Amino acid sequence: MDLTTFFQEQKVDVFSEVSLDALSDEDRALVVHFFPVAQSVIVFGKEVPVPVYHLPPKEKTREMLRIAESLDTTAARLAGLLEAEQVPARPVPLYLPVRVAHGRIQGVVRLKQVAAAGGLGSLGRNTVLLTPRFGPRLLLSGVVTGYRAREFLQAEGSAGRKEAPLCKGCGRCIRACPGGALGPEGVDAFRCRTVSAWVPPVLVPAAKWILGLAVMQKCVAPLAPWIARMATIRCSLCVTGCPNFSGDEGKGTQASANPARDEK
Repeated sequence: MDLTTFFQEQKVDVFSEVSLDALSDEDRALVVHFFPVAQSVIVFGKEVPVPVYHLPPKEKTREMLRIAESLDTTAARLAGLLEAEQVPARPVPLYLPVRVAHGRIQGVVRLKQVAAAGGLGSLGRNTVLLTPRFGPRLLLSGVVTGYRAREFLQAEGSAGRKEAPLCKGCGRCIRACPGGALGPEGVDAFRCRTVSAWVPPVLVPAAKWILGLAVMQKCVAPLAPWIARMATIRCSLCVTGCPNFSGDEGKGTQASANPARDEK
């Protein structure tokens, strides 16, 4: 399958084929738990343009959901095409299921870590994927496959290049977060302003319990897209406050002189 042509048709900005051998032991185990016959992950992403972050919250949310859902559609389409070629494949879900690890919410496959292993960028201090072209403004999706990466046609511009780490550990993302959701061990989603507007602190233990039960996630899964569309991304300061925010692609775009203003 010609992945370069496929992703060009889908208007995907970057992609990488990542063998399980390139992943950490933890991420390899997560991928295999998600898809027992897994041998590789195809991870891909689209840029969120700089101006989107300076839109009013509802418009910003709408644009980000549009990009995320287009990636989800691409993942389902790619998995279907691979299955038609007798390649076992499963798209990584956009919403549910998720997993609760050490009290933190994680995707069933950690796509940012996979993308870093595949040479698309490097992880920031708080597990944000930083890329040379787009800074932290890349939304990701992926498909887990039953073929090793080397068995695919190696597309030009895909996996193989390890970028120098972009994060300098300045801590601006941590200091910018008004809810204290960012820390040395990653992101506490329930302290993020976007999530806490829906799940107040008193309900966090119950929410974690519900998300820890597979049967409850199955019950809630049909409602997840509706909830996402009803919600509003209230804050993006952890992204806009990063020195790498604009990336190479955004350097020609005038950014806000006061990013905090755009989050009100």
